[in-house]
Amino acid sequence: MTDHSEFGPESYGERMAEIYDDWVVQLQDDTEQTVTFLADLSKQTAAETGAGDLLELGVGTGRVALPLAAKGLSVTGVDASVQMLNLLAGKPGGQQIERVLGDFTDVRVDRKFGVVYIVFNTLLSLPSQEDQVQCLRNAAEHLVRGGALVVQAFVPDVARFEAGRSSGQAMEVARKESTSLLLSVANHDPVTQRMWPRYGLKKEDGVQEYPLQFRYVWPSELDLMARLAGLKPEGRWGGWEGQEFTGESPWHVSVYRRVN
Repeated sequence: MTDHSEFGPESYGERMAEIYDDWVVQLQDDTEQTVTFLADLSKQTAAETGAGDLLELGVGTGRVALPLAAKGLSVTGVDASVQMLNLLAGKPGGQQIERVLGDFTDVRVDRKFGVVYIVFNTLLSLPSQEDQVQCLRNAAEHLVRGGALVVQAFVPDVARFEAGRSSGQAMEVARKESTSLLLSVANHDPVTQRMWPRYGLKKEDGVQEYPLQFRYVWPSELDLMARLAGLKPEGRWGGWEGQEFTGESPWHVSVYRRVN
């Protein structure tokens, strides 16, 4: 199997920063719904616990944090990528967000929050189950008692991952005039639940590749991880607008509470 040891906590952001806003953000059409859900949860948690500040693990360039801050909410964003944080800082409203450089698994922010959120598969960018459990523990430690952790991630589709790997085909996911963004699966290991997708930016003069890695997590596995971190499952939905979560749902939005 290909050696993928070159991936580190900062790899996703450092590799994707140059195309992130122009291409990857455009693939996400749920920003408004995400912000509404988190803002409402922040207000609810503030009423219940007295703490409504939000902490985003994997803030990137601020797709979610900036509109939350524009609503008057206090948002702190953690990212392992200097480039991502610099892009965030340079945007209108970026200076309103406290920016923290660090690894999600052990970064420390010297205060507690009402809501910690990890969206758009960010938890899955951690390469092992141990790292993912530690990330949830770290998130729990930054919550007040009764505070909420929100995780959004895709539901694994192993057959699709294997089909993508074996075919070697790249799927076009976005296009702008003569340039297109392709997505393919370079490798997949169902034993460790790791996969190595890659984006390809196809131009007239060739394709620039951006290799990534994920360790996917089953929803029931995530619940157990959360319990190990001292978090109690509160609810799971198939989307940000409260859609029922079913066996056909490609995504889940899961909420946990710190109980002690």
